[in-house]
Amino acid sequence: MKKLFIYCLSAAISLLMSCRDESLDPNKAWEPGVHGFGVFDGISEGTAGGTAKPNIAANAKNFPLTGQDAAKIDFKIRWVSLDNQLTVSKIALKVDMIESYTDPDGNPKTVSLGNGGKVFKTIDAPTGNRQWNTFSLSPNEIYALFKDATVKYDKVNAVKVFENPARPRPAGARLQGAQVVNGKTVANADAFVLTWELTTTSGLVFKVWNEDSICLDPTPVSQANANCRLNFTVK
Repeated sequence: MKKLFIYCLSAAISLLMSCRDESLDPNKAWEPGVHGFGVFDGISEGTAGGTAKPNIAANAKNFPLTGQDAAKIDFKIRWVSLDNQLTVSKIALKVDMIESYTDPDGNPKTVSLGNGGKVFKTIDAPTGNRQWNTFSLSPNEIYALFKDATVKYDKVNAVKVFENPARPRPAGARLQGAQVVNGKTVANADAFVLTWELTTTSGLVFKVWNEDSICLDPTPVSQANANCRLNFTVK
């Protein structure tokens, strides 16, 4: 009787397994992916404590307050495929400008002028897996991208950021530092966020990554490092 029960149980399990529809399995197999690693060029990665990466620290490099016509920030970026399953054919580099101001009610406000970023450069046929590509960004390029951007500083009227009479741009400068009135900062310096999109030879486009494991990569300095953005300002 016991043997018959075991036989029947085994047959039932086999029948259930044979009828299983794998397409309904919510645990899909992992697909290959790629990520990027962008850094401020000319700054050592560093290994203090095994995790320090000063070349990606916010404001590791910034635009100067003066002499902006000749200024630029140099960067490097590489794409990384950990399993070597994908190849990146294009890197689109985007920058967003963050405008800071105080509204009529005295509240500090910030607004993205590029809705997450505007493409300012495309690297076609970038170098191979984990190999560096260099590029730069200047204040004049920032101006060309955002010269027509507007903000409703008074909540009603749209005013061009670069023509705001309440915050006139200094002579010979496209971008400006913090605005201080009577010893109080009423607007922070112009701020910028550099991001990227990776297109692969298979047509897949990668532009959003996990914040904890990729964007804030906690691992020590290595060839597999990752990030999603670089932040800088005017000082």
